[in-house]
Amino acid sequence: MHDNITDQLRHLIAEKLNLNLTIEQVDPDAQLLEGGLKLDSLALVELITLVEDQFGIQFGESDFNIEVFGNLRSLAALVRSRCEIAA
Repeated sequence: MHDNITDQLRHLIAEKLNLNLTIEQVDPDAQLLEGGLKLDSLALVELITLVEDQFGIQFGESDFNIEVFGNLRSLAALVRSRCEIAA
């Protein structure tokens, strides 16, 4: 089962990024970069901007690492923690 933030991220990728993916094709466990969804640097920057706008958060320099951007579940965990801090 997917949580709400993970589902919102899946929708952002399927609907806002120009990747020709359906929501069903966006696997929350797939790697965002190599292998899985294969986001290039431009798509990754666009995703970061979309996430910041959608959730009202800002990524810090230390957030830009493979642990956070490994897959949607790890990205959702960071977003969730930032939303809780902001609340």
